[in-house]
Amino acid sequence: MYETIAFVDFDGTITMEDTLEGAIRLFATQEEFDRVKGKLAAGEMTLSQVVRYAFDGAPSDRLPRMMEYVEGVALRPGFPAFLDEMDRRGIPVVVVSGGVRQFVEKRLAPWRDRLLGLHAVDLDVSGPGMKLISPYDDGNELLKKTDVMALYDYRHAIGVGDSFTDMKMGMAVDAIFARDVLAKYLAKMGRPYLPYETFFDVNKALENGLVPFVWPV
Repeated sequence: MYETIAFVDFDGTITMEDTLEGAIRLFATQEEFDRVKGKLAAGEMTLSQVVRYAFDGAPSDRLPRMMEYVEGVALRPGFPAFLDEMDRRGIPVVVVSGGVRQFVEKRLAPWRDRLLGLHAVDLDVSGPGMKLISPYDDGNELLKKTDVMALYDYRHAIGVGDSFTDMKMGMAVDAIFARDVLAKYLAKMGRPYLPYETFFDVNKALENGLVPFVWPV
């Protein structure tokens, strides 16, 4: 059992932009993108349905262009320093993403061996059309993060996230660092959270003892 574990989102958290959204924009018209995003906001489509609508059946030969885009996506400042801090404290880091595994592994390749785990959605491009594969798709989330969290044995959990896919995770961990959509949701739910803009902010909060079960060192 781990005393403390950190579950960290990828898109919009480790990265400065959502790679799923960016990859979709490469091939979708602005009109189509806005129409589908509007359906998500209105609750007419789930996140799982939106992503499958964009990827399932799309030509597999689009992947190289997507991977080229992902390689250039900026990381949120302080991510390597955050990993250093977690190593120093003996807190393992698990990346849990509702995005595409190829995207996550490509961008995090330099730090992959420093992660206890990396969970994302597989994109099958073995045929002419893409196909998303996720054993944790509950129809709402393409990858239900709380199901992935249940794979690990731990006493306390820290979460770091930013958006729709992190809402259940944000309610399930002991302490949650949140920004953007996730922060607004948690505030609405009356759930305390720690704001951040960079991973340096996360490190500072830990050092200042703002997470009660993680002592300053």
